[in-house]
Amino acid sequence: MLRYGVRRLLYGVIVIWGAFTGAFFLLYIVPGDAAGGLTAGADGADVKQLLAEQRELLGLNRPVLVQYWDALVGALRGDFGQSVYQRRPAVQVYFESFPETLKLAFLGLLLAVVLGVTLSVVIELTNWRWARELLISLPPVAVSLPPFLVGLVLLQVFAFQLHLIKAVGDKSLGGLLVASVALAVAGGGSISQLLTANLRGALTSPYVETARNWGLSRFDIVVRHALKNAALPVITSLGTTVGVMVGGTVLTETVFSRLGVGRLVVDAVNGRDMPLVLVAVTISAAIFVVVNLVVDAVYPLIDKRIRLDA
Repeated sequence: MLRYGVRRLLYGVIVIWGAFTGAFFLLYIVPGDAAGGLTAGADGADVKQLLAEQRELLGLNRPVLVQYWDALVGALRGDFGQSVYQRRPAVQVYFESFPETLKLAFLGLLLAVVLGVTLSVVIELTNWRWARELLISLPPVAVSLPPFLVGLVLLQVFAFQLHLIKAVGDKSLGGLLVASVALAVAGGGSISQLLTANLRGALTSPYVETARNWGLSRFDIVVRHALKNAALPVITSLGTTVGVMVGGTVLTETVFSRLGVGRLVVDAVNGRDMPLVLVAVTISAAIFVVVNLVVDAVYPLIDKRIRLDA
């Protein structure tokens, strides 16, 4: 168990390092830099000199590997530097917006699980073939829908037609719920696809046949017996689902004009604010790793048949 945990932790460190490194070099090769953004409003003959001064002040005139090493060493100490535009520690700027994104991601994940599990159970309890086929087609459609497209449709319906939420920056519970639904559709579809396939396998198992011989109803067989075993792979996939949720918050918050990490990241990428981008990417990768480690630790507790052999 200890060897397995150390190995998984090492994999997690590699994932976080890879995300940090990828974000740094991807942002570096994108045309333009933060110095250009800071001097965008300047004109006249001194623009080039001003640009050179800003690049020197920000350290952008140094070799890229030197910049990367300094950023990596600083990140290991928990110091990502100052946000280029806000002139404050990037970590502080990030965590000021983090609570709003956390609420959105958590509620989106909760709704995704509820929607996915409910749909899968309804599919298995439906007796009409045409209705079953119709319901089975819904998860693939949900997975293929981008969060921003679902968000635009929901915004059109609830903000512009029903006038139940504000179109821009709605901080009410209703606004949070609608934005969470936009985030949950794809995740719920993914969960339902996996759970439906596993339920079909579980319902052909010998223990289910025994339950039928006991005279249990189909509802009891599906919900009380088959669902528990079929849900185990879904629990494993929650790590990936959380990663999708974290990525989806960027587009969802942009569509609904919510002041969270998503909007912060979009503005940081547009402005080439390297410290802020690195904070956001690193913390997102760390959340993904931690969730997967927790799932790995909980999984054997749910299914006693599993051994964590190193």
